[in-house]
Amino acid sequence: MSDFTLDGSELINNLKNMNKRVQIALNEIGDTTAQKMKTYAQTNHPWEDQSHSATDEITTEVKWEGTALDISITHGVDYGIWLETRESFDGKYQILEEARDSQIEEFRKMIKALKL
Repeated sequence: MSDFTLDGSELINNLKNMNKRVQIALNEIGDTTAQKMKTYAQTNHPWEDQSHSATDEITTEVKWEGTALDISITHGVDYGIWLETRESFDGKYQILEEARDSQIEEFRKMIKALKL
């Protein structure tokens, strides 16, 4: 007779810690994506800098909303909303959506690379 015995304790511990490891990996992907979005916006904005405040104060945030990872990019200056939405500018100074969209494919690739 031949026996095979598997000590499953390591496997069980790894499975117990999997959620934490996945969340850590997703946080790293979120942070990387946010930084790339910010760099894109600061490098490719369509306005001409006067004080550099609009460029320098572009900010990003990565946070969990329940089970959803939220990666956001915003203006840090009070007039940033007008750069993005003022009708008379007709989209001429918008950059935030473009910055977000510039990273979507790379974000997807990083998620797929996790091989979950």
